[in-house]
Amino acid sequence: MYSPGVRSTDVPPFPSTLGAMRPVLILGFLALPGLAAPVLRLEGEGRGPLVLSTPNLVVEGQGAVLRGNKGHTLSLLAPGIKVRGLRVVGAGPEGDFFEPDAAIYLSGCEGCLLEDVRVEGAPAAVRVEDSPGATIRGLKARGLGGSPGVLVYSSPRARVEGSHLQGFMDGIYVEYSPGMGIRGNLLERNGRYGFHVMFSWQVGIEGNLSRDNGVGNAVMHGAQNLVRGNRLYGHKSPVGYGLLVQDERETEVRENLFAENTLGLVLMDAQRVRVGGNGFRENGTALRITRERGGNSAWVEKNAFQGNLYDLAVDDPEAKARVVGNLYDRASGLPVPHLPTGSFALLLARQPELSLFALSPGIVLWEAAEAQVPGLRLVALADARAASLPKAVAFRGHWIILGLLGGVLWWWRRT
Repeated sequence: MYSPGVRSTDVPPFPSTLGAMRPVLILGFLALPGLAAPVLRLEGEGRGPLVLSTPNLVVEGQGAVLRGNKGHTLSLLAPGIKVRGLRVVGAGPEGDFFEPDAAIYLSGCEGCLLEDVRVEGAPAAVRVEDSPGATIRGLKARGLGGSPGVLVYSSPRARVEGSHLQGFMDGIYVEYSPGMGIRGNLLERNGRYGFHVMFSWQVGIEGNLSRDNGVGNAVMHGAQNLVRGNRLYGHKSPVGYGLLVQDERETEVRENLFAENTLGLVLMDAQRVRVGGNGFRENGTALRITRERGGNSAWVEKNAFQGNLYDLAVDDPEAKARVVGNLYDRASGLPVPHLPTGSFALLLARQPELSLFALSPGIVLWEAAEAQVPGLRLVALADARAASLPKAVAFRGHWIILGLLGGVLWWWRRT
């Protein structure tokens, strides 16, 4: 049984929908004399929906559980509210991707803070609308598969930091939120994207680990965004990619690690995009430049390509890419231009069904010959200042011998 709550007459009354949970209301004094911040301390377990609309309210929920099965379980509808340590279980059944029922709903909640909150059993963990500067920090949530984990709409300078999101359609989905920060999160095993940023600019996506999601990650239809210092790996579906940069302007992709993806980085209709200081390791195709409606221009500089099946594929004959000063495990030690793709890779970009022959003896032999004789390579995207990396996979020597033996065996069986 819960002890009786203490209610301050200086704090507007709260709704009585908590069920067995007994809220304890006290006044917490701020540093400035004469100013007080109301504090709501939740204890035990109760049932929502709970709607809070007192500005600057501090909700202390360590050890408390709020459950719900109708609409949003906890709604924050005033500026400056802070919620710490609460566990929220369940929400209404509405799983519409853009308007899901959420464990926690923020609207008009400028400068609000969610910290060390746990969510489970809800279509969306947190839904944020029209709440500039709202911060979500240390959230841990597991989803039901059909909606975003954190959905942010029209909330400039919002933040999602140090959170762990899994089992949603997209871990973090953002629209129309310039200046947002997505930093230090673990996004794994979501049905489509780890992070998915749309129609936004000057967003910082930094230091995240995104792995084993159904498709990958995407930054689309924006400008001047920064994707830096992330680890993006294990997206191995037939269309899986570490990152898609689509219809972006002046966006920067820097110092990320793309590893073990079907496609590492895809630039689609990306103008004046800078790709620098990244590591591409053991991807199917490390970097692909392709076109849907517009065109591409990219500066690809000082990246390291190691152990990829193909380093670069271009499916845009009018692409204005400048490739310079990168490191490759297949570059010649001689001071000659290096094209980080082969003629078969260029053909494969136009006719994907030829991927069935990618490891056939004839193709292996041809690519080994191209690697040995730079003069056989196409020169449109040659890297004039390429440098060599230690060979992660030996594409020379034994591959040539195996290719020759395979070709002889094939010819002998045909005859």
